[in-house]
Amino acid sequence: MITRRIGRFFDERLGTNAALRYFATKIYPDHWSFYLGEFALYAFGLLVATGIWLTFVYDASQSSAYSSVVALSRSAPVGYLMRQVHHWSAVTFVAAILLHMARIFFTAAFRKPREVNWVVGVSMLALASLAGFTGYSLPFDALAGTGLRIADSVMLAVPLVGGWAADVLNGGSYPGPMLLPHLYTLHVYFLPVAIAVLLSLHLGMIIYQKHTQFVPDPAHVVGRRFWPDYALRMIAALGFSAAVIVALAASVEINPIENFGTYHDWTVPNPAAPDWYAAFLDGALRLGPAWEFRIAGHPVPAIFWPGVVMPLVVFLFAICWPWIDARFTRDRAKHDVLVPPTFAPWRVGFGVALLFAGFVLTLAASDDQQAFTLHVPVENLVVFYRIALPVGSVIAGCLAGLFARELRARDTQHGKESERVVVLRRTASGGFAEEDTQST
Repeated sequence: MITRRIGRFFDERLGTNAALRYFATKIYPDHWSFYLGEFALYAFGLLVATGIWLTFVYDASQSSAYSSVVALSRSAPVGYLMRQVHHWSAVTFVAAILLHMARIFFTAAFRKPREVNWVVGVSMLALASLAGFTGYSLPFDALAGTGLRIADSVMLAVPLVGGWAADVLNGGSYPGPMLLPHLYTLHVYFLPVAIAVLLSLHLGMIIYQKHTQFVPDPAHVVGRRFWPDYALRMIAALGFSAAVIVALAASVEINPIENFGTYHDWTVPNPAAPDWYAAFLDGALRLGPAWEFRIAGHPVPAIFWPGVVMPLVVFLFAICWPWIDARFTRDRAKHDVLVPPTFAPWRVGFGVALLFAGFVLTLAASDDQQAFTLHVPVENLVVFYRIALPVGSVIAGCLAGLFARELRARDTQHGKESERVVVLRRTASGGFAEEDTQST
């Protein structure tokens, strides 16, 4: 009775019953690949929840940042677990976004009218990576300080405005007194709010445009009603995601800052490597060409190309990909049905080539550790990765495209064979003979 009264109260004033009826009967996809986006949403929820808890114990000053995080980990087991869950949620968040976008790329879900949603996804991936970088920099341990020093050098490499931007971020020369407060403000306020806004836009556009589907029937939306089928699946997916992240946080240590110690200008930890989503930038810096020259009297150092130009070009190319694909395929029609990856071998090959390039750059970020383990000169590994980056990407892309083409040919042949009809005909001698014919 009380529930009905509350429902009637809001419905008479806001018309909530019609909205609830609409969302309860809305159809949502049930293919497993669509849950990759939901995993990202759940990881972001854990990030926000644990991040709010961590803000009450963190001190954003160079003199106390490291000690406050160490004290959090040592004072009580729950403090250590919260920090571990927060970091593992960040890693999972970026990984889920990347896998979700890979599914969208290989199934051509970015085509008209969903180009804007693709742009939102690419922007969200960039902001999530930046949020992760600012997050693991806040403890200001030796690893974080080294990474920030590299980022400061890349910022200084930007002609004209680089020095000014570095001074504003640091509040002077590195490491300035305003560095950690600025990173804290970005990590706690601006970046989470920006990601939340993009998530809202993303979900709103999905509801408005309706989801894509693999079933070749654009006239009917295929899936499950939100209540109770899809809602129960969402609860199960949320519980599974939280359980996996908490289990990882409790059993696998990530970013052990106690092993590195606080940051000093004269200390660089070894072995050391950034989180995987930022490792490709470190690898690009190690493999970048030694090109240095001046523009209007301003020096342009070698790290400008792998540290600024390369990520900017990749980001802009990813943003513009829906329109590049439409121009290449000459397809500007609206699409609600997904394309199986094997139906576009060239897209499979191109995507695999990009993934292979990112994998090579990620491996190159630890070339010094590989050289120590394999007992080879690090210069030889640099040469190897510089060759493997272009040559290996082309080979991997070609092999993936050929493999996709073979799978498509096999599926087509299998489909033709399944259409064959066996007919029994009476012979002149009174027996029977089988005759295969194509169904029409």
